[in-house]
Amino acid sequence: MPLRRNRDFQLLWGGQVVSLLGSQISKIAYPLLVLAMTGSPAKAGIAGFAAMLGYLLFPLPAGGLADRHDRKRIMIGCDAIRLAAVGSIAVAGWAAHITYVQILVAGFVEGTATVFFGVAQRAALPMLVAPSQRSAAVGQNEARQNVAQLAGPALGGTLFGLSRAAPFGADAVSYLASLVTLPFIKAPTQSAASAPPASRKLRAELAEGLAFTWRQPFLRYSSFLAASVNILLQVLILGLIVLARHDGASSAQAGLIVGCMGAGGLAGAFAAPWFQRNIPAGITITGCMWIWTILLAVIVLVRVPLWLCPVVAVFGFVGPAWNVSVQTYRMQITPNELLGRTSSVALQIAWGVLPLGSLLAGFLLQALSPAAAMTVVAAGMAVTAVAATALAPVRDAGRRTPGAAAFVARRT
Repeated sequence: MPLRRNRDFQLLWGGQVVSLLGSQISKIAYPLLVLAMTGSPAKAGIAGFAAMLGYLLFPLPAGGLADRHDRKRIMIGCDAIRLAAVGSIAVAGWAAHITYVQILVAGFVEGTATVFFGVAQRAALPMLVAPSQRSAAVGQNEARQNVAQLAGPALGGTLFGLSRAAPFGADAVSYLASLVTLPFIKAPTQSAASAPPASRKLRAELAEGLAFTWRQPFLRYSSFLAASVNILLQVLILGLIVLARHDGASSAQAGLIVGCMGAGGLAGAFAAPWFQRNIPAGITITGCMWIWTILLAVIVLVRVPLWLCPVVAVFGFVGPAWNVSVQTYRMQITPNELLGRTSSVALQIAWGVLPLGSLLAGFLLQALSPAAAMTVVAAGMAVTAVAATALAPVRDAGRRTPGAAAFVARRT
């Protein structure tokens, strides 16, 4: 059955298209709001830290929960929490007064719920599609992310220009789409083996996922490389906004520049499954980082804000190839009953640095000029690319695929 006719996957995908669009609308509104209220990039970085703190604290518990309980119910509950959190900012903006503390609290709650939703969704995906469709499904997920990233920032900047509360109201409404579609998914979201015996403690289950991840060199190294890339991307996103505003761009133009990453990413999402099928994962991963290094060096040299658009678009084009290759290869080498926990370990490392990246972005842009900060990012990406190229388990990934069956045999 073609993926486009897979009812359950398309229900999940369709609801998330709208939900992710709302998230991208509010994502650019958060720093714009803090900058408008305080004029401080450092405080904007602190707000980003609060929104991302859940990525540092909760991926491991989220993975244990996703392997122990119904993943669909987890996703529904998380959507309800996110709607309430971001909706509180919209209500305050229209009915009262938005405070900086409220921004910090709402961002933390929404970000934490996003962690639990994301881990549950990643673990559920292999149960909704056939093994031969996994790379296409991940690619389609990348496409929806980049559609949202394309339209969301520009729309968010425009809505912010009309009303500071409007982007957050739009995000709150977008969560309703996911809440409507998720209950209609009929397929089980976890295998029969995924539910552990009631007598097993969560700590033992998490330790099992951590041990498997550590024994697989690709999982171990790719998680740390992703963490390095994520730190640098946090600086890049805020840096693009500050750089554009510094050079005279309006809030809508700043949103357009960031949105160009989504435009490139959308095109890249359609190409990514081809790369995954025809090019070994290791070559794709290392190649992406070298391309990013070159593009970051170009960003340092650009001084006219809108000239950043094509550079940022190419930057976005490369991202889906990285994500599809890593996620598909992880599915190939990991049993489904461990996928929630192993994904959470990877996300604990890769996402756990996001709040630190937000802090670094804020204070780096406060202390240095935007161009100098971008130079630091380019240098960091070059170091990461060298490390990935030097590590054989990453460089050679996909040239032969170790099966998960050996691990299952050892457990039984």
